[in-house]
Amino acid sequence: MSQAAYTITVNGTDVSNAFSPRLISLEIGDSDGGKTDTCTITLDDAGGLIALPQPGATIEAMLWWQDPPPGASSGAVQFSGVTDEPRAHGSRHAGRLLTITAHSADLKGKGKQKRSKHYDQKTFGDVAKDLGQTAGYTVTVDSSLASIQRDYWVCAHESFLSWGRRIAGELGATFKAAWPKAAFVPRNSGAATSGAALATVAATVGVNVIAWDMAPLLSRGLYRNAKARVYDRTQAKWSSVSEGVGASGAEADHHDAFKYADPGRATNRATSNAADCQRQQGSGHVEIDGDAAAQAQARLTLSGARPGIDGTYTIKVARHCFSRHSGWVTTCEVEQPSGAAGTDSR
Repeated sequence: MSQAAYTITVNGTDVSNAFSPRLISLEIGDSDGGKTDTCTITLDDAGGLIALPQPGATIEAMLWWQDPPPGASSGAVQFSGVTDEPRAHGSRHAGRLLTITAHSADLKGKGKQKRSKHYDQKTFGDVAKDLGQTAGYTVTVDSSLASIQRDYWVCAHESFLSWGRRIAGELGATFKAAWPKAAFVPRNSGAATSGAALATVAATVGVNVIAWDMAPLLSRGLYRNAKARVYDRTQAKWSSVSEGVGASGAEADHHDAFKYADPGRATNRATSNAADCQRQQGSGHVEIDGDAAAQAQARLTLSGARPGIDGTYTIKVARHCFSRHSGWVTTCEVEQPSGAAGTDSR
């Protein structure tokens, strides 16, 4: 019989055995960017015998199978971050619980401090690394993004974390902060923030799928092109940059809300919006037996559900939850349908 195992380390001390008799659940959330990864530990707090944790402690958690079930990978889910808040719950019918929440970004650190700085004639890689260093982060940038050069870059009264999210949306990138590291990788690349290729998760009904709820065709997400307006200073007139989305049957174009004076910025924005439109053409969630291969930005192939639903999707958020009553279950929020998803040829 498959058995899930875990370790929890706080400030370098392994507390797994101490937590084990009281552990209600351990949940690790992996996001595709824009939000920090999270770790939530819920403990039985009967008697209030556990010392109240203080924010700012480093925490590491790992979850894996001792004997993987059919369809699951043999790897481990890992989390590294900083505790944010302890929360106590109590009621007559539910007893007493203590919840410890941690984030991959240090929410007490300089990453949230607002600052203003500009750069002239610099590449994105140089700018991102300099701003990250100021906030205490070591930043890595994928080569396809690092070489982007502009006449002017600005961080305008923004924190490094806010700037990272904003500029990632502008460049069609995914930004992840896991203190003391941060990374930018191309969106929809199917690669982890480390740059390594991610394995495709096989979700097969009757094997490892527990439940699914899918909508592979969302009309509001269908666009023909993504466009951004740009001002041509040499001809003193407005024009637009267009990037094809490729949605079948779409008639409307997506227009960016902002206007640009730099053709390069307009092109970056149109390309980024096109990538987001492609992701928003369908969505849903799939619940499977715990699988460490389920990570944000990885592909998930669903089979055995029904024609039109079966196909390949991109994982937006993966939540790995180990609990007393259900063991290890992975819930994947997915989008960007491809392959046979959304098509019923009967």
